[in-house]
Amino acid sequence: MIVRCNPKCKNSDGFTDGSLDVDSNEVVCNECGDILKSVSSYAKLSMKTTGDIIRSKNRKAFMFPCQTCDTNVEAQFVNGVLVGKACSNNQVGCKINVTEHMVKAIEETQNRLEKVEADESE
Repeated sequence: MIVRCNPKCKNSDGFTDGSLDVDSNEVVCNECGDILKSVSSYAKLSMKTTGDIIRSKNRKAFMFPCQTCDTNVEAQFVNGVLVGKACSNNQVGCKINVTEHMVKAIEETQNRLEKVEADESE
């Protein structure tokens, strides 16, 4: 979306293409990388609706929202229970809503990764 860049920006002529960082809810200039403070909440909502966003850089497999912590966590099995890998609840009381097929996929993938890591360490 075309927005007004910061006054001291040397890379643009006053107007620039900006995108919404969905993690921080701030608009970032695509030319210089500065955070643009003067963008309204309506413009941010419009950017989000049209898909003019910066996607999260730390995308991993099996990332789901933990309804207890209200954050996205990487799901894993610990003692036969599906929990968030970096959950702030110390992996106790996590509530991750996934289908039975996804639970099976997470379990099988984790078992295969453990075998590969064990083979590499030998």
